[in-house]
Order: sequence, then C-alpha cells, then structure tokens
Amino acid sequence: MPRRAYLLLAIASPVFILALWAYVTHAGLIRPVILPSPQRVATAFMEMVQRGYSGVPLLEHFWASLYRVGMAFLGGAALGILFGLIRGRTPWVDAILLVPSEVIRPIPPIGLIPIFILWFGIGELSKILLIGVTVFLIMMVNTQDGTRAVSPDILRAAQTCGASRFQIFRFVILPSALPQIMTGLRISLSMGLSILVAAELLGGDKGLGFIVLDAANFFRTSHVFAGVIMIGLLGLFSDRIIAFITRRIVHWEGRR
Repeated sequence: MPRRAYLLLAIASPVFILALWAYVTHAGLIRPVILPSPQRVATAFMEMVQRGYSGVPLLEHFWASLYRVGMAFLGGAALGILFGLIRGRTPWVDAILLVPSEVIRPIPPIGLIPIFILWFGIGELSKILLIGVTVFLIMMVNTQDGTRAVSPDILRAAQTCGASRFQIFRFVILPSALPQIMTGLRISLSMGLSILVAAELLGGDKGLGFIVLDAANFFRTSHVFAGVIMIGLLGLFSDRIIAFITRRIVHWEGRR
C-alpha cells in the first residue's frame, strides 16, 4: 500500500470513531453517565489541566504513572531478555524455570495484588514490581522463542568457519532473536500500561490509573474517559517510538 494512503487511513479511522461517538451522544442514544460526549470529556480534561485532580496537578499524575511504568518496563525487559537468552541456549536452566514461569504467567496481575501488599506494602515498590513481573514474563518468552528460532544449519556454518561462541552469539543468535525481542518490547509495554490501573489499586493518591479509579467511584464518567484516553495516548506514542527504533535496528526484517 502507498505510504500516503496508509497515513490517510490511519488518520481517518480515529476521526470516524470520534464523529460516530459525537453523533451517538448528541442524539441521546446512550445516557451521558454511561458514555459522555467528546465535548464533556474535553471539558473534564481541560478542568484537570487547569485545576489538577484531587488537589494534585495533572502533570504530577502523569509523571507518577510514567515513572512507575518506565521503571517496571526497563527492569522487567532487561531481566526478561537476559533470562530468555539463557533459557533459549541452556536446556538445564530452561528445565528449572519451566514450571515456575508457566504457573505464574497465566495468573492475572490483579490476582497478585493481595500477595504484593503482604510482601511489599502499598508503596511505589509494589506498584513497580506488579507491572515489572508481567513485562519480565512476556520478554522472557519472546526472547527465548527468538533465540530458539536460529536455524541449526546457520549455527553449523558459523562453527565451520571457525567462529567462537561469543561471535556466534553476537553475530548469529542475537540478530535472529532481535525481531521477536522488539515485538516483545511492544507487547510488554502495552501490557504494562494496561496493568497500570490495577497497580494503582495498591494505594496512593497520584497517577493516571488513580484518576480513573477515583473518578469511577464517584461516577465522574467524563473524568474516567479522560484518564483512559490519556493512558491510551501514552501507549500510542510509546509504541510508535519502539516501532521507529525497531525499523532502525531490525532493518532487515521483512526484506528477505
């Protein structure tokens, strides 16, 4: 598809959704307490920009959430990539971690909240770890699969040419795993943002997730939608940044 047509479609789809949303709410087909109009959501957002929310400036809420997701993403991704590379090339390590990781992975993060409260309290550490565990598991699985996807013929060819173990890892295994590692980064970041609201159930009075939860408790639907949209836009921009980096690092992907 031509790039111009792609960009037009990418812009047209949200414009259409916004227009449909405005029509449905303006026609009174859905009650405002369930689906507020775009104008009401925009008014709620501007109110938070000017006055903050719950006595805290909106920018402070934003940075609180960004800090939690950022720290969890960096730590979880780094450990996930490390353990994924080790599991992918070391069978005995994979055997040790197989059952524990596969038992924890299907558990919804919200189900871990009571345990994290008991172990780490309701401070920043528990919020960061709750998000970080999910990021770690996603990155470990993606990296492991990418590491195992290396063709045995390519490995044998590298060994025949006299490549050392480090050279095989650096020039064969890591480049082969990079596409799945970068995909894992995109998935884990979006999951980290989706868990943000659950993480901010662990107490506190700051964060975009806090705004969503607190506004929902008081039926401030416009503020709920404003908070949800802010989290979604944060995810959109973060994903585009990773996609841009991916195109620069994994430039050979899709050109085979």
